[in-house]
Amino acid sequence: MKVQERKDLEQVLIRLDEMPHPVQVFIKNKLDNNLSPSSALEYVRDYGIFFSWASPKLWPHVEVSKLSLALFNDLDADHVKQYMNHLTYSRKLKHASMSRKILSLRSMFGFLHQEFDNDGYPILRRNVFAGFTMKRPKNHSEVAHQLQDKILRVNEIPDFVKFVQQDVSKLNNPQAQWFHNQNRNRDVSIITLLLESGILVSDIVNLDLDDICIQDGYVVVTRQQSQVRKKHRIMFGESAKTYLYEYMKVRIGTYAPNPDEPALFLAKPNGELHGQRISKRTIQVMVKKYASKFGASEVTVRQLTHSFGFQYAGTNSISNLKQQLAERNIESLEKYFILSSLHE
Repeated sequence: MKVQERKDLEQVLIRLDEMPHPVQVFIKNKLDNNLSPSSALEYVRDYGIFFSWASPKLWPHVEVSKLSLALFNDLDADHVKQYMNHLTYSRKLKHASMSRKILSLRSMFGFLHQEFDNDGYPILRRNVFAGFTMKRPKNHSEVAHQLQDKILRVNEIPDFVKFVQQDVSKLNNPQAQWFHNQNRNRDVSIITLLLESGILVSDIVNLDLDDICIQDGYVVVTRQQSQVRKKHRIMFGESAKTYLYEYMKVRIGTYAPNPDEPALFLAKPNGELHGQRISKRTIQVMVKKYASKFGASEVTVRQLTHSFGFQYAGTNSISNLKQQLAERNIESLEKYFILSSLHE
């Protein structure tokens, strides 16, 4: 199990202690059936949001962790509609985020509906979420159109990298500039690696020194496919090579890692003597900070991956893109070719 997965699993177990027993049973069942810890953490976060909304309304005198499966029968279709309105208008979630939360609840309630009591009858009388189907975008063309304003165009990528490397200094206050001077080489190497490989943020976090060959321009990542963990070689471009070499020159001097620290990318919080493996959250915040100052507030770590897919699709086949991104499903890549055709 990779480092990020271990961290996510630790968070899952901590959060499960605050969840009702039926939720614990469901998540542990999913983990036993090879659900990744990262996905399990997303499930638990979704359930936390739901119970923080539902508990005061339906079970105000019962602690969330003490809720029994029988109490879940108090939920009805009107409650689900109210919760969807809460997600839309109070939390202001977009369709994709709301869809995931409803689908995760539907999955759990479907599982719990199959649980039987001693007389052979389901304790949970119905899956109240079963009748709520969150329609996904109709086709890949629609997804491509949704991505248009959220990615970096090919001609914007070198400008963004240059901005991260030096132009952001014009906008920084003295404290921000101190942090930028310290982390500049790391930040620009992570961003160019994202833009020139299509690698995922969890892959970046999990990378060890032994997983990268800068000279030959590739990293080795491990992905869960079906119930098998497979290693994939993902190539990256010349700019990423250049910035990675520069980062490696300062990695030890800047972050002072322990001699046995295997992580490629490090962070050293204030007050710490030794740098440790960078977290997913640190990378997400870092990318968002630069994107906002660059004037592209819609751009996130995920959008950098989409930006790579868009530019790669312009000159490569779908099978090449599938191999590069280590994707199982070719259909999920069609959006990049549609997006590329929109800008021909």
